[in-house]
Amino acid sequence: MKKVLALVLSCVMVLSLMACGADTKKEETTTAATTAAATTAAETEAETDAETEAETEASAVVFEKTITLVIPYAAGGGIYNAAMLLVGRAGEILGQTINVVCMEGNGGQEGIEYVYNQDSDGYTLLATDYGPLISTAIEEEVIYELDEFTPIMEMTTTIPTFFVKADSPYQTMEELIQAAIDNPGTISVGHGKYHSVPHLPLILLEEVSGADFNEVPTSGGSEAKQFVLGGSVDAGASVPSTVAGEVEEGLLRVLAVACDERIEQFPDVPTLKELGYEVSMPAWYSIFSKSDVPEAVRAAIEAAFVAAANDPDVLAAAAEANIVLTGTGSEDCLAAYNTTIENLTTLLGE
Repeated sequence: MKKVLALVLSCVMVLSLMACGADTKKEETTTAATTAAATTAAETEAETDAETEAETEASAVVFEKTITLVIPYAAGGGIYNAAMLLVGRAGEILGQTINVVCMEGNGGQEGIEYVYNQDSDGYTLLATDYGPLISTAIEEEVIYELDEFTPIMEMTTTIPTFFVKADSPYQTMEELIQAAIDNPGTISVGHGKYHSVPHLPLILLEEVSGADFNEVPTSGGSEAKQFVLGGSVDAGASVPSTVAGEVEEGLLRVLAVACDERIEQFPDVPTLKELGYEVSMPAWYSIFSKSDVPEAVRAAIEAAFVAAANDPDVLAAAAEANIVLTGTGSEDCLAAYNTTIENLTTLLGE
């Protein structure tokens, strides 16, 4: 209470001093305001000139051959689906075909290393989440440093999603968790690659709930889904776009999502936080280039993909596929990338 009172009194004193000096400072304030306004105008003009120059350089970039977008997962998963929505329109804008190539070998490192070993000319790009790019780099020896890749744009933010086959005996997430508590190691969950977007929330869920699942790695969300449909595992962990079609067909049921609020694709499905488990781990799906690709080339690619993500026809196709495109630009993507590196370094350790 004393600290609060002292703070209030300090504020009152400052306001009183400001009022007493109002007349004597009026002229100075007016002059300062005028100077500040002029400075702000000059800075704004400089920023506008810089942006215009960057846009001019980007528009002057000519792509002379096919662009390759590498995905370190098998076809059919969330990243693949998002990329396929964008590459057609983005390619039209850039005046070149963009081929999507899946290289899921060696935990996704095959694809990442392929991109890393190509020329830094912008013709070979990477589309990924944090799993194979960041998690693996934190835990294992890789050939690249994380600052050697730069995000160009975010395709979408995705939500880890837990699901079962439609005829599963587990009607709720609570029932699935309780079964894993009562029968440790017997309830199997297919989750994609090791420490991927669906896997880390599963690990955290075990920590906060006391459940002990039999974690089953797969090549990605598409294979995890097939494992569930085929009865090879009791449950799966993937992302909304991968399972939405089968949910609509009545083949799968979603039990919970790992985020702060319920999601548009499954509005009737509770979050794990609603159920009392502090597990919320949304993740980005972003397009990267090597960091030493010329800035004008990266800017041209960014502009094309952002425009594609806002194209009415692309948005309509995305809605049909239950994908929410974000089209976030490179500046915000870079901030998210660095934050993810910090968070995963804390979570996984070095």
